[in-house]
Amino acid sequence: MRALLFLIFLSSGAARGQVEVAIVFPFENNTRNASLDWIGESFVEGLSANLSSSRLMMLGRQERAAAFDSLGIPSSNILTSATIYKVSQALDADKVILGSYDYSNGEFKAVAQVLSMPGPGLSKRFEETGPLANLLEMQAGLAWQIRRFLWPNQNILKSEYLREYKGPRLDAFENYVRGLMEKERGGQIRFYRTAQRLDPLFTKPAFELGMLYFHDKDYATSILWLSKLRPPDPEYLEANYFLGLAHLYLEQYERSASAFRVVARRLPINEVYNNLGIALARQERPEALQYFEKAVQNDSNDRDFLFNLGYAYWKRGNCEQAIPHLQKAIRTASPPAWRVVYIQCLRQAGQTEEASRQARSLGQQEGSQWTPDMEAAKLQRLERIKNNHRDGASLRQLIMLTELQTEIKHAKLSLAEHVELHYQQAQQLLQEGFDREAMEEFQRAIDYSPDDPRPYRELAQMHATRGRLEEAVKYLNQSLQQEENAEVYLSLARLYLQQGKLPEAEAQVKAVLRLDPYNTAAASLQEELNSKSNSRP
Repeated sequence: MRALLFLIFLSSGAARGQVEVAIVFPFENNTRNASLDWIGESFVEGLSANLSSSRLMMLGRQERAAAFDSLGIPSSNILTSATIYKVSQALDADKVILGSYDYSNGEFKAVAQVLSMPGPGLSKRFEETGPLANLLEMQAGLAWQIRRFLWPNQNILKSEYLREYKGPRLDAFENYVRGLMEKERGGQIRFYRTAQRLDPLFTKPAFELGMLYFHDKDYATSILWLSKLRPPDPEYLEANYFLGLAHLYLEQYERSASAFRVVARRLPINEVYNNLGIALARQERPEALQYFEKAVQNDSNDRDFLFNLGYAYWKRGNCEQAIPHLQKAIRTASPPAWRVVYIQCLRQAGQTEEASRQARSLGQQEGSQWTPDMEAAKLQRLERIKNNHRDGASLRQLIMLTELQTEIKHAKLSLAEHVELHYQQAQQLLQEGFDREAMEEFQRAIDYSPDDPRPYRELAQMHATRGRLEEAVKYLNQSLQQEENAEVYLSLARLYLQQGKLPEAEAQVKAVLRLDPYNTAAASLQEELNSKSNSRP
């Protein structure tokens, strides 16, 4: 039972080579302390967040619960090997992460293994130990080990990885996980609010709160919570999707359009086009039409998309173009208002006989409540809003699906063109603030073409900006292995200088001057190095 979105393409060899699907099961609690049961579920959240990438799609709690339901297996904190294997098969997972934890004499110990399906084959044991207060650091450490196992060419040092994925406050994280496990709505809200209060920068509880209030149709409160998410947050796109809907329901059309534009840049799907078109149409913005057209071009059988496009043409007085779309929209049972709009279009186009036939159908459908001569003022805001996603999980899968479909399509390009697409995508993600995704795209460009020096330089710059000098030095050296470049030698010299490695810095400056004897920046740096060398005792 692979997540439905992926059934479309996972049967193809190209798709199977592009991504693997993985799931983390709750770790087994060996402490015999029920108050620590939440930690088992916390590994699902912590490891899934750290392992998710463009190469590994992580299935979440919703997919796991659906698999249990479909198999008729009761959910339990204690999972047998047979249950894990059955559920993994049902999910068609490629990789399964499972483990256990113990706590005694003040020391916490976590053990994880990777089960490769369908073999199955079990990896070596990955272990992390330390005080319980360092739980998130230990989870990140396990994730680093697993990433190294899955992708041996991963270059980042463990210390640098732990600094990059530091995580929220532990008490905030605990309340968040307890909120996920809580069955009662009041308890969920209490845990999420506490988590958000303890660590305002930890936005996952804010997203969950926003979704709870959204489903309660308390859109104003939902907006307050969803607005807390920012571009680096994993749920940022999902939050903007539901923000767009919430603003739309509250008739805040400009804000709705802004939110949907954010989503459309990364996730160009029909629902987003349709709803963005509505937000613009309600402001009488002419560009609304192009978004309705995109939705219909992608799905010419969806009655809502068809009506919205025809309705937009009708409002602009273009009945010739409206009629074909309205005709398709009302072929089956449809709201009477749609038929009224269609009749008025037919009359304006001079198709009186068809208009009369539709008027008779209207009378049979609704009696005298709706008439073909309804005033235009009573035919306002008829556009149909679309929302086929009840939670962020399905949207996250759709984001992955869109990226994979693009990847499969681009697989037919030449290697140089394919690498260029990854490189440009990475730069765009970087500009939009999605640093982690940008790093993954640069790494994919390297995977496809290790001889291209540009991704190494970009990754070096990203690491240097974040103070990870050792990693920056590594990537610059790798770039120089592909191509000598005076500016890269100069950057490397400056990094060595920052680290106090004067001989190494001097060697890089000499390399610059060898390539460019008149490089003034290198000459200036050489003077600075000479001064520092002379000042040493």
